[in-house]
Amino acid sequence: MFPVYQAANATDAYLVKNLLEQAGIPSYIRGEHLQGALGDLPVSGLMHVCVAEQDVKRAREVVLGWEQSDPEEIDRVEAASMQPPDEPTHKRRWMGTLIAFALGAALGGGLVWAALRTPFTENGIDYNGDGELDERMFYAGNMFERIELDRNKDSKVDAISYYGRDGVISRGESDDDFDGRMESRAEYLHGQWLTLETDEDGDGDVDYKAAAISGVIYSEEWLDAAGKVIKRVVFKDARPITADLDTNKDSVLDTRQFFDAIGEIERTEPLASAE
Repeated sequence: MFPVYQAANATDAYLVKNLLEQAGIPSYIRGEHLQGALGDLPVSGLMHVCVAEQDVKRAREVVLGWEQSDPEEIDRVEAASMQPPDEPTHKRRWMGTLIAFALGAALGGGLVWAALRTPFTENGIDYNGDGELDERMFYAGNMFERIELDRNKDSKVDAISYYGRDGVISRGESDDDFDGRMESRAEYLHGQWLTLETDEDGDGDVDYKAAAISGVIYSEEWLDAAGKVIKRVVFKDARPITADLDTNKDSVLDTRQFFDAIGEIERTEPLASAE
């Protein structure tokens, strides 16, 4: 899949995704499930709307046309994208963030609670036209519950996003190496990414942690088998500032690296605590 639009946030991404699908162009939002947080890459700024290679030119024309529209037209498109469709098979992921508005006035009532806990229904999207759904949306009554994704088209779910009663994402899990095991777990607060934990080797212990404030990464940690931090990176405005390392493998951080404005190491110093 090739990126055709870098989104400022999830709402922005889903709006463009909806525009492309109205034009008959299947699309996928890359970065929604925090793939960028794995390894040394920060999460912030990595949410892109992507399409297949053969659709890149046409998709970019759609995006460019939308970006060049007058403000009134953009407002009209946004408003239209927020209207619930007549058939559930036409619902898209942005319904997860909008369902709260439709139900907000009545959520406090016991009758509404009972209605919302009715049996699950599901629908989804077949992006590659092979007859199997690559994205499934699950509801309990009128309440949006979760999204299940098959990102590599092997007929196995490899990413799940869970939504709270307010229709806002609350947590997620993903299988980023597509081995059939959900090794990563993410938590959200008020719809913004908060934490990510990954068990890479499947031994039940966390090997990697990342944390964010208002969806912007501020720290990463790598842990050894005993749970000791062997590398810690601190960020400011989603840019790495320092990295503390255990260079002699004794489970004690002994070296600090300092980064310049483009993420290159500008100097290295021993940590005072290790001396």
